[in-house]
Amino acid sequence: MSALPSGTGVAARLAPAKPKTRGFLHIVRHGAGPHAIYILTYHRLDREGLHAKPALAEGAQALIELLERIGVDFHLSEVRGALEDILRLGSANIPDLWLSDEEMIERGLVES
Repeated sequence: MSALPSGTGVAARLAPAKPKTRGFLHIVRHGAGPHAIYILTYHRLDREGLHAKPALAEGAQALIELLERIGVDFHLSEVRGALEDILRLGSANIPDLWLSDEEMIERGLVES
């Protein structure tokens, strides 16, 4: 005899996933050393929907914490290369960030 699971567990599994939009994160450094500030802007490649809102990180530690909160994977070579470019050149892009509208609002990357 087979039993079908009931309750919200089934509903959660059957609910469609929130659509995610492909985009990239552009980071610009202003200043140098421990007093540098970083401005992060998420750019959606579909160019529709919510408008980007720059996020500010004051110092390297705040930048790392903000990137972690956004969900950037530091294990990717593209991310490590982008961080090196920010230090050397002052700006870089972190490619292929897939975020839903709700995730962008939650992380403060768009105007709600």
